[in-house]
Amino acid sequence: MNVQVTDEGAVRALAERHRALYEGPGIDSMLKRIIRDAPQSKLSDWDIHRILRTSRAVLFDTHVEMVSGHHSATYLRFESVARIPEILRVISRDMADWVQQTFKKDPIVGIVATASDAHHLAENVADLLRDKMRLRVVLTPFNPETGKIGTEVAAGAIRSGERFLVLNDVTTRGNCVTKLGKVVTDHGGVLAGMMVFARRDSGQFPLMGELTTKLPFYYTADLEMPQWEPAMCPLCKSKTPLLSWREMPDL
Repeated sequence: MNVQVTDEGAVRALAERHRALYEGPGIDSMLKRIIRDAPQSKLSDWDIHRILRTSRAVLFDTHVEMVSGHHSATYLRFESVARIPEILRVISRDMADWVQQTFKKDPIVGIVATASDAHHLAENVADLLRDKMRLRVVLTPFNPETGKIGTEVAAGAIRSGERFLVLNDVTTRGNCVTKLGKVVTDHGGVLAGMMVFARRDSGQFPLMGELTTKLPFYYTADLEMPQWEPAMCPLCKSKTPLLSWREMPDL
């Protein structure tokens, strides 16, 4: 049975190793290997590379338990992206351009997002589009201790027949954006599409394929980050110490 590491020394060593990595040339090839083309984004692979390198948002060669309970050797820390206003503006402009082009003939009225760092993107997109389509931003609760999102929204925030997008920072299996979509439909609204900054998986989750087929689905970055159920995790089998997503350090 794999025991999760809580030793601060292990986290400190991870941070020190990555600070050295990001200060050298070796990080470039490592980032290039995980970046795939994102068809809806107008940002290039080079732009995504620069975003990830500047923010130092990706941790490699670790063993981390995700919020979902899956394990991965690679972790994307969106908080590191969100702390840099210039990067948020670049991402938000690309998102806003996609929203404008995709919903020009059938406008939306708002964006439902979590009250995590994803809310910065939602508010930026609404602000950028304020002269073209007036969008309301509706936030659902977010628990930073558990990483879970809630479904409660203010009374009257979503009205019958209104068309909304949902937005989250990162998706792996598609469950969180699906949960946000259900918030829209449970209040009588119409789910018009979905947006995330990054899709991080290796294409192994069927729900993501279903969502991208059924609805307009935007992601700025498409990242190759395989994840496994604990029973199938090769890192568990090799007895590599396990860290929690909560322990992933800010570099």
